[in-house]
Amino acid sequence: MAEALSKVKRAFGRDAVILSTRTLPASAVFGRERKPMVEITAAKDGVDLPGGAAGGIFRRNSGSEEKTEGAVRVGSRTPKSTPGKPVSPDDRMPSAIMTEVGTLKSLINQLLYETRSAHLGGLPDGLIESYTKLVENAVTERIARQLVTGARRHLSEDQLRDPSAVRSYLATAIESMLPVAGPIRAAQDGTPTVVALVGPTGVGKTTTIAKLAANFRLRENRKVGLITIDTYRIAAVEQLRTYAEIIDVPLEVVTSPAQLERALARMADRDYIFIDTAGRSQKDATKLDELASFFAIRRPDEVHLVLSGSCGEPVLLSTIEAFSDIGIDRIIFTKLDEAIGFGVMLACLDKTEARLSYVTTGQDVPDDIRVGEGGALARLIVGDEKPGKPVIPVTPPSGVQPSRTLPAVAWEV
Repeated sequence: MAEALSKVKRAFGRDAVILSTRTLPASAVFGRERKPMVEITAAKDGVDLPGGAAGGIFRRNSGSEEKTEGAVRVGSRTPKSTPGKPVSPDDRMPSAIMTEVGTLKSLINQLLYETRSAHLGGLPDGLIESYTKLVENAVTERIARQLVTGARRHLSEDQLRDPSAVRSYLATAIESMLPVAGPIRAAQDGTPTVVALVGPTGVGKTTTIAKLAANFRLRENRKVGLITIDTYRIAAVEQLRTYAEIIDVPLEVVTSPAQLERALARMADRDYIFIDTAGRSQKDATKLDELASFFAIRRPDEVHLVLSGSCGEPVLLSTIEAFSDIGIDRIIFTKLDEAIGFGVMLACLDKTEARLSYVTTGQDVPDDIRVGEGGALARLIVGDEKPGKPVIPVTPPSGVQPSRTLPAVAWEV
């Protein structure tokens, strides 16, 4: 404390006025230990602080050399200290510095705009703005550039000046890039449709199976069976068993390919059989080979790869590549309610021959699952659909009428 007071006197002389003092406890900064520190807020006597101040904040590290934070300020307001409430760094920042920061931000934005404009071959301002919004919504730069250059070629000058016309074109183009499979359909020969859900851990496979099974059982009055080969995850079987009891469908637990074959035979009278699998890391080749051995006995009619829409593009693409050897033909995107951007689906579907089947937007069973419909997703990506608006209606399989009238349900993000 004495050394800090000496610092004040050297700066302001004997007329210095101490406004406040406090001791800052020891803490770690960027992994390095910081020792206790004394802070003194001082000003020069005789100066009208509200109109103009000559003051500073002086700190002294115990056991180390002196350190001053904040400059001596003249002609700027020094905020009064409130006990127990530290002064914000923004409050201590001189207005000149704040102006410079704002100018720097503007220069960076202008540089970014000019860079993108040059990169995109001098496109109109409206298309550069559309490109920026697409990238911000997790559309890759390559696909975003392809979309806006296509708009430049196909739209007239008047249409390019109309934001709604540009969004309409982009939505149509994006829809054409979203291959959709439609809902799961029953086999025509009376045999059960066998559907397996595969994917990494934590993406919501078990919850998604419960949603699908509940919808087919309760809303379409179909005969449904459940099989799980997820005996690795703690309580995974009990979780699915609870769902099975609630919707009144049989559940079989298998631990080998031979047991899977027998379980399928016992459920031959079902319309749909859903197989839940343990989460496999895309980096664990051994576990992926083990999963493939189950399907070698009886190839499912549909294999849906479940991906989390909240994951980044590199993770999703590596997962698609790893699971492709199993033979996936459908993709389900889950957790879209947690996603930062929706454009990542474009990049994923562009890298595989699998088509989009369903999307999920929450944990509620049997709700929060919708058939993947390209037009609605495209409008969401370009910003024509706002969060909270219905965009994807529930669509039953073609030719199948629900067993009872249900209220209209819409996907809300």
